Amino acid sequence: MSLNIRGMGERHKIDWVRRLRNEHRLCMIGIQESKLGECSPTLNVAGCWGDVDYGFEQVFTTGRSGGLVSIWDSNRFSVIETIKSRYFIVVLGNFAGINGLTGFVNVYGPRSEIDKLKVWDELLAVKNSKSATWIFMGDFNAVRRPEERINSITCTSSANDFNHFIRSAELTDLNMGGQRFTYFKTQGAKLSKLDRFLVCSSFLSIFPLVSCFAMERDLSDHSPIILRARCDDFGPPPFKLFNSWMTQDGFDENVRNACLEFVGYGYPDMMFMNKLKHLKKAIKSWKFKTVREENKKMVDMKKIMAEIEMVAEFRHLSEAEIEERVKGGIKIVECARIMALDLKQRAS
Repeated sequence: MSLNIRGMGERHKIDWVRRLRNEHRLCMIGIQESKLGECSPTLNVAGCWGDVDYGFEQVFTTGRSGGLVSIWDSNRFSVIETIKSRYFIVVLGNFAGINGLTGFVNVYGPRSEIDKLKVWDELLAVKNSKSATWIFMGDFNAVRRPEERINSITCTSSANDFNHFIRSAELTDLNMGGQRFTYFKTQGAKLSKLDRFLVCSSFLSIFPLVSCFAMERDLSDHSPIILRARCDDFGPPPFKLFNSWMTQDGFDENVRNACLEFVGYGYPDMMFMNKLKHLKKAIKSWKFKTVREENKKMVDMKKIMAEIEMVAEFRHLSEAEIEERVKGGIKIVECARIMALDLKQRAS
């Protein structure tokens, strides 16, 4: 997975990365714009990954922007060599299922046209110097053609330089499902396809049915983009009681009603145990209904936001539409923060 996260200093974003990793069984994650410097709080890699079987490399931010993090499953990928610069991390090693070296390149393209050209030349030199199966991923801060932007001007020379790099490196820009544009700038409703996967012919010969898609922008203005060869199914999560539930409407009333409805008999300890079972069943039933309602609201909100973004592809958004999208983003972040607190309680 590749994700421009726009800062990793908040717990709910760490939890977001872990949820994506668990949901899609990711073996490699490339993160851009970590915004973590040498004096910043220590990167919570374990929180992102969810267990201890990982390796990682990091490039600290320069100024107030930038920063890169690459994390991988140490059971499937063993690193032999690392090459780092301000704008990319290259990790070369042995990957399970691929003969020879495999190179994962995490890229955060610079904004300057001159700097972009320098980075493309550096990446081309790295690729040509190593015999490996190559996967480039990241926010390249460049588009390939005018139709990959809306409400902003395409720099023709920058696009030509980027296309020349892709051709010279003999890479394939994978077709992407899901979101048509990976970046949405609310101010001006500007949409662009900046994030992508570029792979070599060797990779395509090993994984001919590979799929690539852009997911919804939940906690960033960039879409997480995922490369995968299969889908995994997961069972339902176990029932837990979290502090956040007690702040939700209907929880107190549900508990009171369950206590009043309970009728017990026998020894006091057995009555108490049965009362707790009855209470747990009532809370579980209430939470199941609440989750369905919350999920429906979240789905509806994301649908509205997606519709607004789709409208932005064809006309300028009204102030009301922009405000509605901003409010939707705030609600999604609030839900993510509550979820982060729940996960923290589960881990304690």
